[in-house]
Amino acid sequence: MYKNSKGFSLTETLVAFSCTLMICGLFIPFLIQYMHRLQQLQYEVEALKFLRESVEKAIVTHEFSTHARMYKGVRYEVAWKDGSGDEACVRYDSREICTSQKR
Repeated sequence: MYKNSKGFSLTETLVAFSCTLMICGLFIPFLIQYMHRLQQLQYEVEALKFLRESVEKAIVTHEFSTHARMYKGVRYEVAWKDGSGDEACVRYDSREICTSQKR
């Protein structure tokens, strides 16, 4: 009887390929969701940085004006509630992060 021991058979190759596809099918959606969440967190970090810079500038200059900037294609806008300097909010991508000053 002839014994082939020089490589993989077609059946073994198809089983290995099927296993690889199943593993990829399970992990690719997870990785896409993970990347999306990471991007949202990066936007939030940039918004908090911009809010901090704006509050520090307002404390030094006593000017509570609304201003905006673009960073990596996202528009961040800082607005002061009632112009009094008690609360500042930064808006980006239909989201808002606010801070208030307690006295």
